[in-house]
Amino acid sequence: GYTFSSVKVTAGSNEKVYLSSVRWYQSGSAASGDLENVKTYVDGTAYDVAVSSNGKYYTTTFPDKGLLIDKGFSKELTIKGDIAGGSARTIDFDLNKRTDLGVKGETYGYGITPPNGDTTSGSDDGAFHQSSEPWYDAFQVTVSSGTITVSTSTVSTSSAVPAQNVAINLANQPLASFTTNVKGETISIAAIAFNVYSANSAGTKNAIATAADITNVAMYDENGKIVAGPVDGTATESDNNGATGTNYYGEIRFSDTVNFPVGLHTYTLKGKFGTDFVNNDTVTASTTPRNFGTATGLTTGNTITVNPNSALTFSQMTIKSGALAISVSSAPAAQTVIANTSQFTFANYILNGTASGEDVRVTSLPVAYDAVDSSAAATDLTNCQMYDGSNTITTGSNVVNPSAIGSSGSSTTFTFDSSGLTVTKGTTKTIALKCDVLGNVTANRKYFWGIDGALDDTASTYTGATGLTSGQTIVETVTGSIGQAMTAQTGGSLVVTKDTSSPGYKIVAAGTTNVELVKIRFAAANENIDLKKVALELTNVASNSPQNLVGGKVTLWDGTTQVGEAVFSTSDFATSSSLTGFIVPRNGAKVLTVKGDLAGISTDDVVARSGDLLVVNYDGDSVALANGTYGVGVSSGNNVTPSGSDTAASGVRIMKAYPILAKLSVPSNSLTSGSVSGKALYRFSITASNGDIAVYKWSFSVSSSSILGTTSTYGLYTYIDSADTIDSTFTSDGLINYGNCVNGRNNVLATTAVPGGAAGEADSPILIDIYPDKGTTACAATTTYIIPSGATRYFTFKASTIGIEAISGVQTSISVDLEGDAAYPVLLTGTYGPMGVASSTAGGGIGSIDTDTNNDFIWSPISTTTANSKDDVDWTNGYLVPGLPTTNMTVEYFTSTN
Repeated sequence: GYTFSSVKVTAGSNEKVYLSSVRWYQSGSAASGDLENVKTYVDGTAYDVAVSSNGKYYTTTFPDKGLLIDKGFSKELTIKGDIAGGSARTIDFDLNKRTDLGVKGETYGYGITPPNGDTTSGSDDGAFHQSSEPWYDAFQVTVSSGTITVSTSTVSTSSAVPAQNVAINLANQPLASFTTNVKGETISIAAIAFNVYSANSAGTKNAIATAADITNVAMYDENGKIVAGPVDGTATESDNNGATGTNYYGEIRFSDTVNFPVGLHTYTLKGKFGTDFVNNDTVTASTTPRNFGTATGLTTGNTITVNPNSALTFSQMTIKSGALAISVSSAPAAQTVIANTSQFTFANYILNGTASGEDVRVTSLPVAYDAVDSSAAATDLTNCQMYDGSNTITTGSNVVNPSAIGSSGSSTTFTFDSSGLTVTKGTTKTIALKCDVLGNVTANRKYFWGIDGALDDTASTYTGATGLTSGQTIVETVTGSIGQAMTAQTGGSLVVTKDTSSPGYKIVAAGTTNVELVKIRFAAANENIDLKKVALELTNVASNSPQNLVGGKVTLWDGTTQVGEAVFSTSDFATSSSLTGFIVPRNGAKVLTVKGDLAGISTDDVVARSGDLLVVNYDGDSVALANGTYGVGVSSGNNVTPSGSDTAASGVRIMKAYPILAKLSVPSNSLTSGSVSGKALYRFSITASNGDIAVYKWSFSVSSSSILGTTSTYGLYTYIDSADTIDSTFTSDGLINYGNCVNGRNNVLATTAVPGGAAGEADSPILIDIYPDKGTTACAATTTYIIPSGATRYFTFKASTIGIEAISGVQTSISVDLEGDAAYPVLLTGTYGPMGVASSTAGGGIGSIDTDTNNDFIWSPISTTTANSKDDVDWTNGYLVPGLPTTNMTVEYFTSTN
């Protein structure tokens, strides 16, 4: 913006001051409407101004207490804005009184009146005056004459003209559009001319149709008011008003004086193209604004220079007669339609007006209706209507009920409501044909809705399409098509499978609510199907029962919405209540999620037992309407029984509590030459979830690349935090396996030599089994290690490394991991269910796990309230314990530095 006035405010040395407001007085002759975007600026920040009702005072109030000025410091106030008009007027932003600056002290809060100035005479001198008003008399600004700039209108607004088709012999056809940007004052221009270039379809100069064939040309403002003309074009140019060159052929000249007001305004040329123009001729207008007639500022009376001094070329108009192309869309594709369906889309018709020079009115459309089964199928469809989008355009007597097969006749001609349908020139419109299907149709009948290409031959007698403005009948171009086959069926079908997102096997704490048990996928064909009931079963009956579920109940969900429930009362089978709003979409699928609340575990009232594997599945054998799965076709109203066998869910393993393992990093993965005792080879943590847990066995796989580089003296140490604070409640040094006792196994003989050894020496991984032992009986695995509920214990597996780089130049590497279990133990029925054993012999429970093929990690959920013992029966292995893979946790690799 333009800087009108500026003053500096300086705080004294006594205290800081707040500048709370400033009131500028505009003493010049310019009106407030001559100014735009006026703001006060301080330190680069713009502050709004409030303008008084008389347009003379501009007040800025600064936020909060105001702008704080430190002792001895200054702030400069500047008022800026844009000059929108007011040619020959003056602008003078003064400070009329000393109190027009709002200032007060920070310390005492008293108002401060600035001092008088030194100047005693003069005006508009940019000085502070001693006693006269204004106190500060700013320099005066005089607004100069106006300016005008002309440009092409390139935006597609209601008044701008992009390249487009125009009609022959119709009034008010667009020719060009331009925008004026006038500043300062209204500008009057005495005459305006435009050159016209006419080309034929080959793109060369048109020798027949010239500007003389463009008549009744008028210039319109954006409000549709004529500001110049109408005039007729001439075949020759009187001067150079447009782009130069011999290709330009005539001009359109307005001799009217046109007043162009201040601001941005758009003007449009419209006229009538004569009959010398033919299809695909083009017309392009141009002008050089500097060559307009005399331009005068209405306020100043000064002569104005019109810019630019270069040619402006407008959008190309293409001559087109009225035209309409009719075809059948490839959508919808051939598909099945169900009996009793309402307003099914059989076909879409494309009305193409892109080659038309004027808008086309369509009042009727003859279409072709055909069906397999001949006349028997003709009346299967009723209430046929055409739709423009979601709105029907054939209502009342214009609804068609077909009575015959064929491309002609009243039964297959649609007459549109009111005055018909308008296809805007240069665009296409798609209309849909929809019908109702009777409920008693024969399955596999096929229906076709298309259009007869022979309409091309009878277009002279078909008057359903006319020019909207001209009223002339338009000869259509019709692309014949039989249309897509829609095949009738009496009802839909439903297929049931387990969804791919169904949860896998996992351990879940007893008492957990809303546990996802299985996800069942229902896929419908031909019509939407409202699923009414679903049959379920408990599959793994050897290790679960309805008692595993609170009240024997499961709930059924569509996403986050519950749609029903089912209760396993006393048996392993249940059928849901009536489902609410579970609609399987036609030719789509929907997933039903089965959830359950798990019963708690108590020795007083055996409901659920640790180790129970709860498996709920879809029962594919129960599809009867009374107690099985079925749905109802939304269109047909028929009952639909599904196909599909039982699903195979993985199930959830119920435990009173369970461990969660996580691998931790070791301090170093480097091996030191020679022998090192207590090397940390593996670190991990175990968290007890939902209750105390006990651990009886850990298994580590240790392997070395060299027969001379080995490990020994294995120990597993436990800590209560990640800082390795010893869990002294077990042993004083945190050692789990008292005396470094281990039970190694699986040493095998190598078939080839390794560095430093001969063929046949042991080099394969060894399995180090660690059992908890406090030393009461040496190496007897006499106890268990208990982790309290919610607590995390940290473990480090250590060993002595021996013979590292025993051979010069031969690098030694060692790998270590914590082993997992590939399968759940073999089930035996006992006191506490699948984790128990048939006998009550002491140690029988843990013994059966330790002798199982999968016995690398042994733990207990401590299902009873009695003190935990290795002689309890609720022991299990590490199969899919969270954080422990079925093979092993991530391997830790160690390498010597040689």
